[in-house]
Amino acid sequence: MATSNKLEESAILQRAALIPQNTYNSSDASQKYGVGHNNALSDGDNKGKGTGIHLDTYNGGGDFDINGNPNIVGSGRIQNLVINKFNGENGYEHPDTSGNVGQVVI
Repeated sequence: MATSNKLEESAILQRAALIPQNTYNSSDASQKYGVGHNNALSDGDNKGKGTGIHLDTYNGGGDFDINGNPNIVGSGRIQNLVINKFNGENGYEHPDTSGNVGQVVI
């Protein structure tokens, strides 16, 4: 058996005291943390970021991600779309490089 030190002994005691307080460590299935949990979903608060749909980064985000931080002008997805010259009406297209003969081709 491995020997323990005072720091490890203290950590074991603290863990034993903190785990029962963890709201996600419950026998209630609705409190198990996962992609569908209230604190994981982007539902208007600043806790959740996801939508429950795999890799759906466009629709997710918390309130600050979408609307911005009230203390930082121009922050957030909505304000960024207003000031970004590449938006729904003006999409980004890569430049035509077909005439770049003799250059490195990757």
